Amino acid sequence: MMEKIYYNGKIYRSAGQFASALWVRDGKIYRVGGAELAAQARDAGIAAEDLRGAAVVPGFNDSHLHLLDAGRLLNQIDLFGVRSEEELARRCAEFIAARQIPAGRTVLGLGWNQDLFDRPALPTRAALDAAVPDHPLRLDRVCGHIVVCNTAALNAAGIAPDTPAPAGGSIDWERGILGDNAIALLDPILPRETVEDVMAAYQASLPAAAAKGITTAQSCDPRPGDWRTVLQAVRRLDEAGELPVRLHLQCALDTPAGLEEFLGQYRPGQGGRYWEIGPLKLFVDGSLGSRTALLRQGYADAPGARGLQCMTPEQTRAMAELAGANGMQVIGHAIGDGAIAQLLDAFGEGANPLRHGVVHCQITTPDLWQRFARGNILAFVQPIFLDYDHTIAADRCGAALAGTSYAFGTAVRLGVPVSYGTDAPVESFDPFPNLYTAVTRRPLDGSAPWHPEECVSRETALDCYTLGGAYAEGREKSKGRLEPGFAADFAVLDRDYFTVPEEEIPRIQVTCTVMDGREVYRADNNEPEEI
Repeated sequence: MMEKIYYNGKIYRSAGQFASALWVRDGKIYRVGGAELAAQARDAGIAAEDLRGAAVVPGFNDSHLHLLDAGRLLNQIDLFGVRSEEELARRCAEFIAARQIPAGRTVLGLGWNQDLFDRPALPTRAALDAAVPDHPLRLDRVCGHIVVCNTAALNAAGIAPDTPAPAGGSIDWERGILGDNAIALLDPILPRETVEDVMAAYQASLPAAAAKGITTAQSCDPRPGDWRTVLQAVRRLDEAGELPVRLHLQCALDTPAGLEEFLGQYRPGQGGRYWEIGPLKLFVDGSLGSRTALLRQGYADAPGARGLQCMTPEQTRAMAELAGANGMQVIGHAIGDGAIAQLLDAFGEGANPLRHGVVHCQITTPDLWQRFARGNILAFVQPIFLDYDHTIAADRCGAALAGTSYAFGTAVRLGVPVSYGTDAPVESFDPFPNLYTAVTRRPLDGSAPWHPEECVSRETALDCYTLGGAYAEGREKSKGRLEPGFAADFAVLDRDYFTVPEEEIPRIQVTCTVMDGREVYRADNNEPEEI
């Protein structure tokens, strides 16, 4: 039996309620109390740790991210922060030269954002061709909803000037830009991953997540072409005791036949000690930054453009009904108001026993949030997106629609079940910049708040990130609180989240992470690589 008492801390139980001692036994919270409890445990010879007044919060439950993609970045070109297409091309050439990659092998990259370029415009294959003529390049925008390729990649994939774009996708052959469903045309030229490759990617990203206090990751990793490999890798890591974070896997399957094949081998809730099959994940539209999010009234800065509809309403409803008939929760990527409405139509109104939900929920009108509330539809949101999106929302959508968007405080006040996530590697794993933007509605540079009427309290934000995440996976009775009988998943902080000045919240660091009663991270040990 594993037991330990943590004492002399500021242990968060609920808004305004704190304890100073936490008794852990066999992976669960055994008792919570004060100095008397600590003395009782020490008198019984229980191992003890003096927290020296540190704040302790439930382990963070990131309700939507991509752990596998985050780990894959170690073998891809890091394009975050590039300021021009020339720098983009230069980073590719330097990466290939440094790793001595043979000509003809496809090379991947992630992270560019044309809005951050000195001359904001989409990059072109011509710039890539000049620097990298002999290696096929697939370079994902930070959102993952458009890519730029060089000519070598287009030729290798058989994409010609007259190649038709698939439904829900776009091809700009002159620029080398592919959007959403057209990106799959590049799949035949991608390097084939082994189970060992997938394990290595997880071994890179999981410790980085644990170091940020994340104890559960609702990770969108299994996809149509690789779910067998991914799940085999997860199973092997679990059996080897190498999962420092619980995995609730969001499964991105895009056809009824593919879903039926998957369900023939895996069922919702099936898994191992620290992983399980979670919801079906659908993709209904793209992203705001790439103008592929589906907007009902179109783009204010691109007349005639409405974004991309990656699934028709009929396809969305058919997939939701098939999953529902098999007891599988459904969540859908929807950023634009058109895509959100399409998902809400597919889910209908009622009790929502399987807890279907919408991921992102960015461009909204008040009537959409009322529909969430009436249908008890879950909202999986990323407040940290405000840091960048506040600079483009009015341009993309118009001031009126932007003013009712990212209305995450409204959602909470309406009683919508809200959970927080990062969408990593789109954003960092770090929960505290996310909490800061939720609480202050300020960008990370501390400038003026954007629609501060949507602020929430520190406790509400924390609850969305912990208990809200547990609710999203159907585990709110066993995770997300530091109460007797709940999982011993928690994070010890280097400063008091509840009282530090607001501007310090993004700088809070985790000093220790405990998952299932096991210490999976301590700051004075070797630090994992930042992701």
